[in-house]
Amino acid sequence: RHDTIRAPRDQRKSFTMGKQQVGMRLKEVVYTLSPFEQNVMSGLFKDIPHKVMHHLTQNVLFDALPFCVVPIAAIGWYCADYNEKEKQHHRY
Repeated sequence: RHDTIRAPRDQRKSFTMGKQQVGMRLKEVVYTLSPFEQNVMSGLFKDIPHKVMHHLTQNVLFDALPFCVVPIAAIGWYCADYNEKEKQHHRY
């Protein structure tokens, strides 16, 4: 007698010449929409103000940098460059 550990019956591999064994469990999940309720897009438009505020509070750095800091820096750079060109204008 051989002492071996055997897998449970439903985990054993059985080969039956192109046929599935009776009682074999298929490991497959199929997701479908009900024909009576197809509100696929309803989640996108529900509670928009809350979603916007959540996005803004979570991403303050990424929202503030391009829309606040960069334009202010660009205006400052433009003003400094304009003043420098006005100072140097009489030389040419």
